[in-house]
Amino acid sequence: MEELVKKNICSNCNYSPVDYLYCPNCGQKKLNEKDLRLIVLVGDVMESIFNFDNAFFRTLKLFFLNPGKYVTSYNVGERKKYISPIKWFLIANAIYFLFPYINTFTTSLQIQLNGLIYSDFTRGWIEALISSSELDSQSFHIQYNELTKTLSKVFLLILPLMFSGLTFLTNYSERKNKPLLFHINRSLILFSFLLLVVLCSLPFIYTLFSNSSQIVINDKTITITSFVLLNIYGFFLYKGFFKAGLVKNIARVILLNFAFYILIFTYRFILLLITLGWMLFF
Repeated sequence: MEELVKKNICSNCNYSPVDYLYCPNCGQKKLNEKDLRLIVLVGDVMESIFNFDNAFFRTLKLFFLNPGKYVTSYNVGERKKYISPIKWFLIANAIYFLFPYINTFTTSLQIQLNGLIYSDFTRGWIEALISSSELDSQSFHIQYNELTKTLSKVFLLILPLMFSGLTFLTNYSERKNKPLLFHINRSLILFSFLLLVVLCSLPFIYTLFSNSSQIVINDKTITITSFVLLNIYGFFLYKGFFKAGLVKNIARVILLNFAFYILIFTYRFILLLITLGWMLFF
């Protein structure tokens, strides 16, 4: 420990000699004995949590209150002020998988067999696959459900990429001023809202209300509320992004709403194929 404190070389860039509190070359603080105490770790954690001027809280505020400004500012180069959309999306993913109130993206085999629009088409060959496997039906379901939870964390990223491809195509004439990356960043924030609010917060709030009131809470009410919230949030997120007349923008919204739900089912089907393929070959 004494060697770390007394050495006259910057640990970050190897500049020598370092005769001041901060390295004149890279700006890193020179270690002293206090920096090697455990209390410093606690202080760093507290500072990161309660420093309301940092990028996390600035991003959090605009994410809910003005998402369009957040993404636009980031796209035009204000990078140090905010957390990048991809990092924000990964944070939303982590929270979603800690509190998965709705299993939209970790669809169980039971739902794949009976609860989706393509279930009648896939049920026969899935049941044949189960019968031909070395596992009994219950063990197959358990193994599938555990594996699909893991794989969904990896493949969930394809949804915002697919959706951003659609928004890019509907605005292809503006591709020079609004490249694909701009569409990807907005799509990442839209899906972050879907994960954090629609799939985590909303079901939790519904659960509280259903236990303390006579309000009817079911899949239909959740679906309708989710649809309304996503469209309201999407309006403020994409407001001013698409340059077109009223009729063309209305047509684009209808198309994207329809495509959004098609993408959800497409994602589930892809995840089904990947999970079953993984169980067969690995």
